[in-house]
Amino acid sequence: MAQINQKHYEICSSAILAYKNKFVLLYDHKKSHYVLPQGHKRKKELLLNAALREAREETGFQELTFVRKLGKYQYHFKKGEKMIYKTVNVYLIVITNNKRLKNTQRANENFTIHLFSFKDSIKIIKWKQDKKYIKLAKRFLII
Repeated sequence: MAQINQKHYEICSSAILAYKNKFVLLYDHKKSHYVLPQGHKRKKELLLNAALREAREETGFQELTFVRKLGKYQYHFKKGEKMIYKTVNVYLIVITNNKRLKNTQRANENFTIHLFSFKDSIKIIKWKQDKKYIKLAKRFLII
């Protein structure tokens, strides 16, 4: 059994992306489930800008408008000899134009972009925190 020798803290941003009456979910082919656009904050990058950047990179949608910060959550997990403590900041962002750029994902990402109704999004998304924030986002959208 590996002993934990290090604590590592990660700060991430996630986007609840909405377009008209649909939510954007990413199908992660590596893990075989649906997730939200999310990624690590870069040095000197604002949390909101990290959410917008990750949403653009992972979906290809470029014309995005910030609506509001929905909250944040934390979790931790063991990775080898490290204990990773992750904080995820969640933002509601609307897509103002559904035209997408192709090939915006990084080499290590393998996502397919899907638009789902609110009801289907809640059913299909894997993580309970994501379900919670999709439900909260719906309160601020006209759907």
